[in-house]
Amino acid sequence: MTVIGEIADKKRAKVCHFSSVHHVWDTRVFYRECVTLAKQFDVTLIAIGEGDFVKQGVHVVGVSMPKNIFYRFFITIFKVFILAVKEDAQVYHMHDAEMIPFGLVLRILGKQVIYDIHENTYDDILLKPWVNKGLRLFLARTYNVVLALGARFMHYIIVVADPKFLNKFFVSEKECTIIQNFADPRDWKAYAVENRDELAGNHLFYVGMIRDMYYDIDPVLAAIHLLKKDGIVCELHLVGYFGSRTHSTFENLPFWTDIKEQIHFYGFLETAEAYKISMKCKVGLCIKNQPESMLVSHERKWFEYMCIGLPSVFCNRGIYTDVNNKFEIGFAVNLESASEIADKIKQILLDNRLQKNLSKNNLMAAQAQFNWHLEAEKLLQLYGHLLAQ
Repeated sequence: MTVIGEIADKKRAKVCHFSSVHHVWDTRVFYRECVTLAKQFDVTLIAIGEGDFVKQGVHVVGVSMPKNIFYRFFITIFKVFILAVKEDAQVYHMHDAEMIPFGLVLRILGKQVIYDIHENTYDDILLKPWVNKGLRLFLARTYNVVLALGARFMHYIIVVADPKFLNKFFVSEKECTIIQNFADPRDWKAYAVENRDELAGNHLFYVGMIRDMYYDIDPVLAAIHLLKKDGIVCELHLVGYFGSRTHSTFENLPFWTDIKEQIHFYGFLETAEAYKISMKCKVGLCIKNQPESMLVSHERKWFEYMCIGLPSVFCNRGIYTDVNNKFEIGFAVNLESASEIADKIKQILLDNRLQKNLSKNNLMAAQAQFNWHLEAEKLLQLYGHLLAQ
């Protein structure tokens, strides 16, 4: 019997996920973890959003987006924590580094606490442009002290492409649970297209952050301009939002007038609405571009593209090329090079056989290895273990 089946006969325990950073519609937090857990537990999610409601069995409590960093660290995190305490859950599952001290308080209160680590926060702090250079190392080291302390009292769920990266988080493979950001092909079946080579036009798809610390759509737009000069007119379907510290227009680009009719910007959409658009597209774009020295996990949307059979262009870092060398799902490029991006998009668009093979490879990879269903079993097994203690 599976873990899901074993837990089904037990009384529904109360679980609370909380975050002062992630939106209530975060793909990992809501659609993967909370929805999975709600099949067996009473799950509440407290995160950034508007209003309180129930969806797919998850009780969602929305907290207003903080106005600025000061508001987030001195008001929002306390608001989220107070709401979490009121839930009086048996298991608390938090998603933000600044919540570690609150996790320790919950442990003192006798609760089981999980810290879900999505990013390499230590190296991220060292690179943040808006943090004073003189403070970066101090803040990063302070975080590591708190992280090491938390590892002694809380259970860590960590997203890493390889266990060799765990030394950054002060735990061994036996002391934590690695749960990847894979997507579930069953959830994405409605948007899967195998014969993308038969689709009309040259449509490209991107969903996610448009501009931010590790995201920059501008080289992609420049690539579209290069392709147009080469006689290949592409339509880019752009779904997402801009970072708070970035400019949110494209008018400053010198080639914008030449391509603006080819760019379709939808703003933020719920996942289902976004991926309906992807069904007419031949190429997916992943633009997260972290330095090799800090990179420990893959971009989440990469696995979503796999599930829908969408060949992609992505960063040429080692953890990506290792997978691509085995499954051949797309092309790794220097994401700062418009010419490289343009060249690989062109290869996919002009070669129907390549397009067809890449689509099939993506679908096969999602089914065979990069499948959330396998990770969901690990998540439920962990919860069953913690609740039995």
